[in-house]
Amino acid sequence: MATTPTRSRARQQPDETRNLILDTADRLLRERPFRELSVDEIMRPTGYGRTVFYRHFTGLPQLVLAVLTRAIPGLAAAQARFDELAEERISDEQVREVLRGVVEQWKAHGPLMRAMRDASVADAEIESLVSQTQRQMQARVADSFARRQAAGWSCGADPFLLAGALVAMNQRFLLSCFGDPDSTADVDAVTDALATVWSAVLHQRD
Repeated sequence: MATTPTRSRARQQPDETRNLILDTADRLLRERPFRELSVDEIMRPTGYGRTVFYRHFTGLPQLVLAVLTRAIPGLAAAQARFDELAEERISDEQVREVLRGVVEQWKAHGPLMRAMRDASVADAEIESLVSQTQRQMQARVADSFARRQAAGWSCGADPFLLAGALVAMNQRFLLSCFGDPDSTADVDAVTDALATVWSAVLHQRD
């Protein structure tokens, strides 16, 4: 009788150990700032030591990046919806809906986003990745603005610089609202605040 192939223990154990470390780090990073954590503290609940940690990660910044990548796959999808801002007649409610997706992701994972920001200060590779992500988001929004401009919209500013200002505002504001593990910020209220600014920009001189 045919049997279903299974992975050997030798191949399965590293995956399980890595996931255990990621689970522990995810929980701790949601409870306290990145600067308060150490490799020893993260590894203690797992039952393993520093040697095992460094088999899987080069350091804490890379661990944070792995935790964030695994935890919030929905963030990229939420940000991708910013293409809808290129629609010539997008309504205030549609603007709010686009922004709410991003706000919900920050509400769910704000402390991890803060840990990523803190890790970027300690690690040049992570800093470069964060900067690259910000530039990509700015370029995406700027492209949307440029397409609106080609359709007759006048924003009164350079689309690329305007996009940079709005993206930076989003990130700083959302970090201030949801970066603290004890945050009580309300999704609707935060979304309304951002939507008010974005709508004012998108609908000027329509």
